[in-house]
Amino acid sequence: MGAFRQNIAVDIGSSNIRICVERKGIVVEEPSVVAVRKQTGEVVAIGRKAKNMEGKTDRDVTMVRPISRGAISEYTVTVNMVGYFLDEAVKNPIRRLIRPDIVTAVHCDITNVGRRATERALREAGAGRIFFVDAPLAAAVGANLDVSAPNGKMVVSIGAEITDIAVISYDGIVAAASVPVGGRSFDEAIKTYFKKEYKMIIGDQTAERIKNDYACVYRDVRVQPFDVSAFELSGRLPVDRPIRPDELIRTLSDVAMPVVEGISRVLEMTPPELVSDIYQRGITLTGGGARLAGLDVFISKGTGIDTITADNPHKCVVNGCMKILNSMSNERKNELMNN
Repeated sequence: MGAFRQNIAVDIGSSNIRICVERKGIVVEEPSVVAVRKQTGEVVAIGRKAKNMEGKTDRDVTMVRPISRGAISEYTVTVNMVGYFLDEAVKNPIRRLIRPDIVTAVHCDITNVGRRATERALREAGAGRIFFVDAPLAAAVGANLDVSAPNGKMVVSIGAEITDIAVISYDGIVAAASVPVGGRSFDEAIKTYFKKEYKMIIGDQTAERIKNDYACVYRDVRVQPFDVSAFELSGRLPVDRPIRPDELIRTLSDVAMPVVEGISRVLEMTPPELVSDIYQRGITLTGGGARLAGLDVFISKGTGIDTITADNPHKCVVNGCMKILNSMSNERKNELMNN
């Protein structure tokens, strides 16, 4: 039966879950959210269907985001969510009999407890052999960096709630750190800005849309004004207000500054020879949070190191996981399982 096992990569993020299947590519890309009935614990909807229900259901239905800061916070909900999406990805009635080999990425600072919880949840959701990869290493492979080379590469992977920063050489992580900043940090800053400056209340989805489509973290990157429709804090009346992208620069740059500081800390931990490589070769940004306009320029100016954003940065981790798993022989997999 082992000869029929599929290779599957699973990236379970705080904001989204992505599943990549061997020879098929990414077949699942959905929000990591589950609608659950409070009284019974019954799962009402999962993923995009659940997110579309947000703010539109009765009080008995609550939205659960089972992954918090890269770790499982709601175990049973996570099992239900991952199992559901594995069924969607494989669509094979005997998937539970021929359990796939699964690789998943973990943050640099995950605890042993967190790792065991993730392994147990994947196993319960239908995984066979389970392999872990450090998220920055997976991101580097997904960004097509040569991680096996002896020179140093720096990858900054900006997720929904955590940014992983790592220097990679010879297929391993030489120095790394995690910063509690991510895409949602920018969303919250945008919401706070509108509440403070304009006495307007905007929701999570509106803040995310502003971040992705209009906002920037460095001057002159985006200049086209845009309109925001929201409720006034007093009176709760809907209003439309024109906004300039540069209004948000100060707010968003304050959020991004800890990432620059984290890069400096990692460089201090890195051998001088590899630091020299990084100054020559630059920094690569990955992760969904890397799509914020001007963030690469902001980091480049703050560190003095050329910074580029990888193609499709939000898919780098799952694609890297898939490449790593596909490169493993069955003997190598067995060896890792026995260690």
